[in-house]
Amino acid sequence: MIKAVLIDDERPALRGLEHLLRNYPTIEIAGMFTNPLEAMEKIDKLEPHAVFLDINMPQLQGIDVASEILDRCPDCDIIFITAYDQYAVEAFELHALDYVLKPVSAERLDKTVQRIIKKQKYTVPQKGEKRLIIKALGRFLIGWEGQEPIKWRTEKTKELFAFLLHNSGRTVTKVEILEAVFPDADPEKSVHQLHNGIYYIRKTLQEYGIDKKHIAIEGNYIMRLGDAETDSLLFEEYFKEIKTAEESRTILEKLEGLYTGDYFEDGDWIWAEAKREQLRMKYSNAMLLLSDGYLKEGSFSKAEVLLRKIYVKDPYFEDATSLLLRLYLNMNRRNDAVKHYREYEKILSGELGISPSPEIRKIMKEL
Repeated sequence: MIKAVLIDDERPALRGLEHLLRNYPTIEIAGMFTNPLEAMEKIDKLEPHAVFLDINMPQLQGIDVASEILDRCPDCDIIFITAYDQYAVEAFELHALDYVLKPVSAERLDKTVQRIIKKQKYTVPQKGEKRLIIKALGRFLIGWEGQEPIKWRTEKTKELFAFLLHNSGRTVTKVEILEAVFPDADPEKSVHQLHNGIYYIRKTLQEYGIDKKHIAIEGNYIMRLGDAETDSLLFEEYFKEIKTAEESRTILEKLEGLYTGDYFEDGDWIWAEAKREQLRMKYSNAMLLLSDGYLKEGSFSKAEVLLRKIYVKDPYFEDATSLLLRLYLNMNRRNDAVKHYREYEKILSGELGISPSPEIRKIMKEL
């Protein structure tokens, strides 16, 4: 469990935040305080993993409270909840995890909670608990680590779960679900299928020992993820941390390992296509950066393998072909460069009706 402390001198705001956080089974509210001085007296005993903190309080400014908390508990996540945006720079100088403006919406808070869960799940002791793994990259699978994945009752039940996962943390309407998951069904029949689908999802999760602490499906069709490791969400979190190839080598190599295939690769689902393309492009750009790093350090074989993988996934990605041709140029492999160029030229001409760019043709002239 992730222990959270809430500090706000306005009691209604404190209660409102408490109400929203109660929706997350993985969050335990360890303490609530309207007086920051009282909170500081008890913070060592409470040992929170996250502190939700107002900034403008009469007894003590939130920035000062946060600084004191971080001195005592360096691994604690600070989340500022405030009506004022002028303190944002100071907040992030303290390495605050997030800065949320009042009034706090459920959707905005969900983004913060997911960041806390991802950051803390490797530091909060799990006391022998097995990890629940959700794979959305490549073949769609969900199950306990080291055990057989869930077998869904029907393909539609599987797609319905995937759609809720795709929209996790956001309330989706009945109309959205029916249009996305049951587009061709009779309206009356599709509503019946939806209700049955939700019933069988909950039943299946229960049968596999997956409780609300890990995945909760609430009232108006909203899925909340607790102690579950979802590769696509982890991929996006790592992607945000990328800087240069040199500074981000470890992150880039983790991204390569996470991306075992396209988003919901085995599901021919129209609603997933935009996200699938978005993640594919993020993967291609990240691997291009990693390949460039390998090339600069002289690891030509690693760079070639990676660039070929990018090319197979996206043969129209010009930057990958450009770097691959330069790699062959550096390795004096003229025949391989010519072979790849002709293959690339044929694909562009046959499928798009265009020729390689002047930059690509210029590289070929250097051979």
